[in-house]
Amino acid sequence: MSVEKQQNNTDKRLENLKPRWKKGESGNPNGRPKKGLAIADILNTKGDELDEKTGIPKRELMLSNVYNLAIGQRPEKWAVEYISDRTEGRSVERIQTQEVKDELIIE
Repeated sequence: MSVEKQQNNTDKRLENLKPRWKKGESGNPNGRPKKGLAIADILNTKGDELDEKTGIPKRELMLSNVYNLAIGQRPEKWAVEYISDRTEGRSVERIQTQEVKDELIIE
């Protein structure tokens, strides 16, 4: 292969390494595109809406229903755990470990 062809091939390969914008100019002037709303955002928006009948936020009604399930005639275990986890914090699970060292005695 001639020297000129080698030089031409090298120039083509290096072309991809050169940035397409000038120094000091951002390659993405508009920034990252906005994502759709996250599930938490949607749920928070719905929870902030007022119930048409009572005028109470839907989030408060939902928590009231969970509370009623926890203190009802037949309390729901998950509702009791949910309330205690949110008010008292989750309990720390402690694991007891024991280190055993065996000694090898050669006589």
